[in-house]
Amino acid sequence: MKIVKYIFLLLLLASIATTVFIATQDGKYTIKREKVINVSRPVLYNYLNDYKNWENLGFFANADTLATYSYSDNSVGAGATMSWLKDGNGGRIETLETANNDSINQKAELENLDANVTWILKDTLKSTKVKVRISGKLTFTQKAYALLNGGTNVTIDSSLEKGLVNLNNFLVKEVQKFSTEVVGVVNKKATFYLGTTSTLPIADVNKKAIGAFDKLLEFSKENRITVTGKPFILYQNINKANQTATCTYSIPIKDEMYTAPGSDYAGGKLLAFNALKTTLRGDYSHLPKGWQAARKYMSEKKIQEKTTAQYLEVYTKGVSQTRRPSLLVTDIYIPVGAPDIIVTDTLIKPVIPTIVTPPTGSTAKPTTTNVKPVINPANNKPTSSTVPLKQAGSILAKPAGTTTHVTPQKQTQGNTSTKPASTTPVKPSTTNQPKPKPAKATTKPTSSGGDDLNPPRA
Repeated sequence: MKIVKYIFLLLLLASIATTVFIATQDGKYTIKREKVINVSRPVLYNYLNDYKNWENLGFFANADTLATYSYSDNSVGAGATMSWLKDGNGGRIETLETANNDSINQKAELENLDANVTWILKDTLKSTKVKVRISGKLTFTQKAYALLNGGTNVTIDSSLEKGLVNLNNFLVKEVQKFSTEVVGVVNKKATFYLGTTSTLPIADVNKKAIGAFDKLLEFSKENRITVTGKPFILYQNINKANQTATCTYSIPIKDEMYTAPGSDYAGGKLLAFNALKTTLRGDYSHLPKGWQAARKYMSEKKIQEKTTAQYLEVYTKGVSQTRRPSLLVTDIYIPVGAPDIIVTDTLIKPVIPTIVTPPTGSTAKPTTTNVKPVINPANNKPTSSTVPLKQAGSILAKPAGTTTHVTPQKQTQGNTSTKPASTTPVKPSTTNQPKPKPAKATTKPTSSGGDDLNPPRA
């Protein structure tokens, strides 16, 4: 009897000690896991942000895809929920908030445990590192259960680890699937667009596209701008030497839009043009292969590329329509035809000749001729080859306001020389034999070379 009493007392003491031990244990728990997934960060983020993709992975359902899943009407983003049930056990998870392409915060009920789940995504070399942190607080019963099962996190930890492996395998296979198709030469219609322009490394152009498109669509929604098609990248310039590109992330809109100077967004118009259309089905990492296929086709068919025009990548089916990389559709448009002639020289305005009428009384510069004037031996005065002298005793006609310069000749009579005529006009005399008036200044004779259009006047 005493032995039974002692055994009972020992059991009582042990239970009290166990209770005290369990009660004094830290009820907080944290599970951390990380893994490098061989896909780009936007692809991984968009895949994790849609609960309907989790059915392929078995997260928190012991990595078993045979579990029964149910979803809220909206399975993407904040407010989305998912629940599952398998063999009488189940759970529930809800998205509290998201940071685009960066992190996801969730609240979950896992194995009767309340938990906070955080996903953090970081870029690595051609891959993405995902860090998962699950934290919560245990009740007394949960502490005891954890003590009896050798730890709090055995089941959850195992399920999370297997889920990450499934995630990498599934996405890697998805990313590896792609196909290209050269459609042919088409006419790309004109459209107004709203866009934001950036200059960045060529390798980052597509990585930044999803975030830029989301901001543009949000801006258009806030300002009630009608979007008429799929978003696209308009390449303004590609510097192959520096491996940089200047491009405009754009959305097509119904009406032309004007924005204030210095705004992050600007409106524009894409003119219609002929282009070779190539379709890529698959992850954006395969876009270089799409461009290569297009240029190979152009080379084989001898299609001329219009290098002075703009190039397009249209995101026909993006991550907002599908979370599977193999189902993404991107259309590439390479302009074709003869290049535009770009005039770089400064335009010179035509010079209109000005007709200058000399004022009355000024001395006009004579027009030289090859015909030498004939000297009248009677009065030593040159006579015009075209205008005859008036009769003797009359006054010679004098041109109004002009003076005619003549080329002097040596006298043929006598040994004395006659000085050349000055620039001052010689007034005709009223007598029959006028004497030449001596010149006040001596000028050199001008050279001949006229065209006989303006012969000297008498």
